[in-house]
Amino acid sequence: MTEGGAGAMERLIIDTDIGTYYDDAFAVLLAANSPELRFEGVTTCYGDTALRAEIACKILEFVGMPDVPVYAGIGDPLGEAEALMFGFEGQGIFDDGRPEKQPEPGSAVDFLVRMVRENPGEITICTLGAVTNVAAAIRQDPTFVTNLKHLIIMGGVIVPVVDEKGITRSPIEEYNLNNDPVAAKIVMNSGANITLVPIDVTLRVPMAQRHIEAMEEASSKSAQMVSRILKPWPEQERLIYLSVGIPTEFTGIWLHDPLTVAVAADPGLITSARLHVATEYAPTLVPRDLLIRHDVLRTIPKKKAPNMNVAVDVDAERFTQLFADLIVDGR
Repeated sequence: MTEGGAGAMERLIIDTDIGTYYDDAFAVLLAANSPELRFEGVTTCYGDTALRAEIACKILEFVGMPDVPVYAGIGDPLGEAEALMFGFEGQGIFDDGRPEKQPEPGSAVDFLVRMVRENPGEITICTLGAVTNVAAAIRQDPTFVTNLKHLIIMGGVIVPVVDEKGITRSPIEEYNLNNDPVAAKIVMNSGANITLVPIDVTLRVPMAQRHIEAMEEASSKSAQMVSRILKPWPEQERLIYLSVGIPTEFTGIWLHDPLTVAVAADPGLITSARLHVATEYAPTLVPRDLLIRHDVLRTIPKKKAPNMNVAVDVDAERFTQLFADLIVDGR
């Protein structure tokens, strides 16, 4: 845990599919360096959660935070979908060996339930992947939703980004919620105090080249880790996008997950609106498939009583500079 006056700090748990994309690791590093956050733990989701937990352990150990507990969570989605692993998880992170730090015994779900029950109204959870663990916690403990202070979800698409030619430039089939749509419906309809940070907003915060170069030159462990993770990434991302049919113009170093964690520390980074967001399957034209699909889970605003806060804009310059400063000048 970070040091400081606990009364002024947001008590944060990160639930993550760390290891596949770079930005989960960056979000953990942001939490490790944020003076506004008391970092209570990491839980892993989706696929090989034991490997993902080891990746989180390595990052925390590398930056001198081995006391932050890490728990492996549920790997399989609650529905019939199967988890997808790309096979390069941990690339760059294990360059100097595996960590001495090990994940905690016990389940991520039990950890979430226990922390929220024992600290009512104090725990914020940021989900950066499929929300399977949180859905399971809701099922396990009827008091979980009312005792949870805040649930910040990186997921969904509220207003797809369309360019001046009318071409959609953001994904319609968002990755995190569609990796476990059954869990997504449970969580989004739970009545929890939710802030949704959708991809149409996170696509406004690319990592600037000047910040990448500053991290390459910095001496902090956090900056070293960012540089290690980024080195093989551009070509890797292009191959990932091609493999799942996403147009390669979406490639770039997007700070989706760091922004979501930063909202826990500083809600003023985003402009939010109270909306009713329905989570439902909807006929969707997926350009890469050139057909209408009926199995895509969508986050659709409705003219009903609001059920969550939704990020609709972001102070991109302030956030990206904040992220760079925390990493360059941090631990």
